[in-house]
Amino acid sequence: MPLSAAGQRWDSSDAVFVRQLMEDFADESVREIVILCSAQSAKTLTLLCLLAWLIAEDPGPVLWVTSSKQEARKLSKSRLMQLLERCAPVAAKLPSDRHMKTSLEVYFPGAPLVIGSAENPRDLQSTPYRYIIMDEARSYPPGAVEMLNMRFRAFSHNYKKITITTPGLDHDSVHRAFLDGNRQHFETQCPCCGHYQELLWKEPGDKGGLKWDTNDITRPGGKGAPYNFDELLKTVRYECEYCGHRITDTLDQRKFLSGHGRWRPHHRSAPSNIRSYTWNALLPYWANWGMQVREFLTAKEALKWNDHEPMKKHQTETRGLPWEERLRYLHDEKFLDERMRDYDPFKPWLEGAVPLEKRRFLTIDVQGAGGRHYYVVIRAWGIGGRSRLLYHGKHWNIDEIRQLQRDWEVHSDNVMIDAGNWQAEVFQYIIDSGYHWKAMKGDEVPFFRIEGQQRMFTVTEVDPAIGTALAGRVRPIKLWVFSKPATLDRLKTYQHGLAGDWQIFPGVSEEYRMQVTATRRVEHDDPRKGIFGKALWKSSRHDHYEDCERMQIIGAVANDLLSAPVAGLPLFDSQGNNFNNGN
Repeated sequence: MPLSAAGQRWDSSDAVFVRQLMEDFADESVREIVILCSAQSAKTLTLLCLLAWLIAEDPGPVLWVTSSKQEARKLSKSRLMQLLERCAPVAAKLPSDRHMKTSLEVYFPGAPLVIGSAENPRDLQSTPYRYIIMDEARSYPPGAVEMLNMRFRAFSHNYKKITITTPGLDHDSVHRAFLDGNRQHFETQCPCCGHYQELLWKEPGDKGGLKWDTNDITRPGGKGAPYNFDELLKTVRYECEYCGHRITDTLDQRKFLSGHGRWRPHHRSAPSNIRSYTWNALLPYWANWGMQVREFLTAKEALKWNDHEPMKKHQTETRGLPWEERLRYLHDEKFLDERMRDYDPFKPWLEGAVPLEKRRFLTIDVQGAGGRHYYVVIRAWGIGGRSRLLYHGKHWNIDEIRQLQRDWEVHSDNVMIDAGNWQAEVFQYIIDSGYHWKAMKGDEVPFFRIEGQQRMFTVTEVDPAIGTALAGRVRPIKLWVFSKPATLDRLKTYQHGLAGDWQIFPGVSEEYRMQVTATRRVEHDDPRKGIFGKALWKSSRHDHYEDCERMQIIGAVANDLLSAPVAGLPLFDSQGNNFNNGN
């Protein structure tokens, strides 16, 4: 029986991708089905069809779970009751007693149907069910999915649980349930060469995938300018990754892809009684590709203003993928790819036969949450602002860092450690180094004025024994206080390729990428002080590696490595202190 979906006449012959999961539901050996897919992909319609089948063919107690009581009533009145009354085999079993048929409970013979909400624990407890249908499970409160898993224990030999939802967060309860199954992806058949492939969003330089043109017509103002979407949508197409055939964004072409394909499992060692499926909005033929492209480009623009919600919605509801927190910083990480060079950090840094490295700094950011730990960056510096990342890592013991210093042959004079917190502990590390390590502390001032000049840092002396009986009786430690805004200005200049040659290697971790792009400029208004549109640096997440890189900047400035030094002259800091002369 054709049913309505998203304003279209829905026919399984046009959307063959839903047929297999319906067959799995009827398979007596299959106990659990998990489906992660895009919004408006016939999710609820598929569940309604399965419900009608089980009432007519294999009845048993059914619990249909929605995210809220309001959603339960809306589903019942707008769709569910209409289907039950229009499907002849099901309508024949509808009870005539109105007390046996309410908006949230229908007592079919042998198949009592209850529509409950995940926000109400009473709906999820006590009564056993043979069938549990979990609709949009990503919106359930914490613990609801686990509680529902206990409701079919009385039917352990023949229960069925089906979960169908747009994804939520990466590795949440529904995503983990999908990963437990055989992870089937639908592959469509190219109408030209006949090869099978999954419909995917890919990077611009990759073969195949959804494509559109960016040129003087679709983006008249060039990079950074607004798109002319009327022109851009005319260029949207899907390209076969094998033969390059262009499939246009038309209803008949999209219907062909939806109706010609196969499922391929990606986890063949999964339990045979658990099946899982996933697809995105490129697959259902009623979903226009051009509108999805516009949604994506608009979401990318919103990221520039630190609004990640449109991208999160696009990722989960259009691409059918779980949301990873790192994706909210997509725009920040892209420029790092341009700083990536293919080099071996363990080999000498040469240009021809000429060694470029002049200094090697090891910088340490000290943290205490979850136990004392340390973020470390080792970077080699040449002259003229050229630098190369050699190592980054997180360590839980100061002895590991001392060994790291030896392994990477970093002179003790070139080790800098954050002394903003746990000063007594950090000062002891410096004393243990023979007063060679440098104590560093960031300050929010834009600069320091020294002898009429604006400087990025200043050096003061502190008593490491202050507050103890030894106060005033031990050698003082030099504390290098630096401007956070000034070092960020310089670091971002190098990261964006506007000066120098700031390099990273291809194997940098995602944590490093996220943290060194943690801070961005925002406009700040303070009407009480008459300040409007002032640009400030603001960190939106952990920035420990970025702190390490800021200290690297201070080391480079103090050694005059951001410009070519005069041959034969020693390297001094801005106050005349020789950086590599025991403080």
